[in-house]
Amino acid sequence: MKFVLLLVSLFGIAKCRLMCGIDPILTNWMEISIKLDCPAILEQHRTCCLAHGWCYVYKKATMEACNNEYCRCVSVLANEGVCKTHSDNFCMNVRNMGPMLWPTINENGMAF
Repeated sequence: MKFVLLLVSLFGIAKCRLMCGIDPILTNWMEISIKLDCPAILEQHRTCCLAHGWCYVYKKATMEACNNEYCRCVSVLANEGVCKTHSDNFCMNVRNMGPMLWPTINENGMAF
């Protein structure tokens, strides 16, 4: 079972296109949700994710400003239905996880 989980994790790293989040499980969950329910906004959502990641890495703004911009970006993509629900959930994730991650991220990656 551990081997299967490892393979799934590694496969997720290799095949992930959305690049949202820092771990393959969250990233794949987000990507699968968008691909299945909102495929028309996948590429635009990817742009939101990349901008958020760069904002965190290079700290061009405060954590709150980075999160607000990400939430605004994904909110513009989906106005109603399940896509709006996904966008709201992803926004909540970055707001909840941001305070734990912000201090550990620098231009060289994660600094544990």
